[in-house]
Amino acid sequence: MTRSGRRASKSRIVSWLGWAGFDAVSRLALMTGSTIVFSRLLEPRDFGVTALVLTIVTVAAIFVGAPFEEALTQKRHLRASHLRAALGASWLVGLVILALSVVGGRLLAAFYGEPEIAALLPVAMASIFFSGHSDILTALARRLRRFNEVAYATMMGHVIGIGMALALAFMGYGLWALVGQRLLVVVARALILQARIGFIITPKWSSAHISEIGRFAGVSFLSRLTDTLTYLAFNNLVQIYYGTAMLGQVNMAMRLIEPIRGAITATGHNLAFTFFARAGRDLNALRKLGDDVVSQSAFLTTPVFFGIAAVAPLLLPLVAGPGWEDAVVIAVCLSVASAVAVPAGLFFTVFSAQARPEYSFYSLIVGLIVSVLVLTGFAWLGPISVGLSRIAGDGIRVIFAIGLPLEGFDWPRRERFAALAPAVILGAMMGAAVALLHRMVGAEHPLLQLIVLIPAGVVIYLGLLAVFARQSASLLFSHLPIARLAAGRSTSP
Repeated sequence: MTRSGRRASKSRIVSWLGWAGFDAVSRLALMTGSTIVFSRLLEPRDFGVTALVLTIVTVAAIFVGAPFEEALTQKRHLRASHLRAALGASWLVGLVILALSVVGGRLLAAFYGEPEIAALLPVAMASIFFSGHSDILTALARRLRRFNEVAYATMMGHVIGIGMALALAFMGYGLWALVGQRLLVVVARALILQARIGFIITPKWSSAHISEIGRFAGVSFLSRLTDTLTYLAFNNLVQIYYGTAMLGQVNMAMRLIEPIRGAITATGHNLAFTFFARAGRDLNALRKLGDDVVSQSAFLTTPVFFGIAAVAPLLLPLVAGPGWEDAVVIAVCLSVASAVAVPAGLFFTVFSAQARPEYSFYSLIVGLIVSVLVLTGFAWLGPISVGLSRIAGDGIRVIFAIGLPLEGFDWPRRERFAALAPAVILGAMMGAAVALLHRMVGAEHPLLQLIVLIPAGVVIYLGLLAVFARQSASLLFSHLPIARLAAGRSTSP
């Protein structure tokens, strides 16, 4: 590639990262704002009912979208007929699931003793038609490397959907607004992405075309399904052991952590997969690229989650108001688990680029089993067992990512460990320092303490990088947009 070509490629990457970052920040702000409103209009029980409904809808959405997105993205020769066949299969499955939700909603309402579920579930389930369509469009956008369009559609979908949900909440339809927020966001995102891509996909059944993407689609589907079933099992066990109100506490903790985790995970996977797939035939190049991407991503993401864990006792009450004390402990555990699991997830992106998506599936299966065992076995500890179960499940995924033997792919375990460990250690040190500083700060108002602790955490982490990981920090900062902008100014006449 010529120098001008490399420069253009790097410019596109910076543009993608800029849009992805803007999308993530916007979503976080919108979700935080909606949480502030909903937490003051509704009770923990309402959040628990919402969690039960939306977890089921999330599982159903896997059946209409997950089998196709990754398979269509990695398929070497993709035709319009493959896209039409995928959408036809998606909508056919969606119709069956929607019909089942009408009956299932009544049965679940009776089982949980929450009558609202009977009406809420079928309405929320209507979103799967749009989420399946959106997943197929996302696959096309990823192949065309139009990541900006995906980020824009996601951001605007949240702006429109959350705005409409808040309007419903202020009109007095609080529980319906909380559940309907997902439906509104998904519909808006699908319509916007369709308009931005400009390629109309119409459904058409074709068993021949579906079979062409069968193996990768099947394993990818099982991986996504297992990941989502973890949340379903998690929510149901919490409801069984602690009741709907405690499930609402869990849902509040997840509303603080999951938007950030989801945005970082999706952005990292979508961007990295394209480059990993292109280097897939050169195993040495793929290994080196994997080391660099995992390491640099870890240095960026681990301090975010360890920092949230340190300030969660201040941040969550500030967002949600009083009455959410149990959610704080759970949020700390979710943050610690995410700090390690999110960058480690990129190892599985490397494996998928090598057409080995089953490695992720194996880790998720074992992680699900361990999460259930920990939550069940340590229920006597109280709400903290919920957080510990997520740490255990994510920990299994990290162990698989680093310790799994790779047949035909010489990527030593020590190299994988070395790519992840320094950032985790330094991020944990920063988080511990901020938590200690929190105990020392005398300001009473949580906002004043956050104003002190967040900049202090940034300074502490930069200091740790300068002392213990200067070379990695220099490489990381050289890839940030602000560094590229400064370099461009210095070379301009």
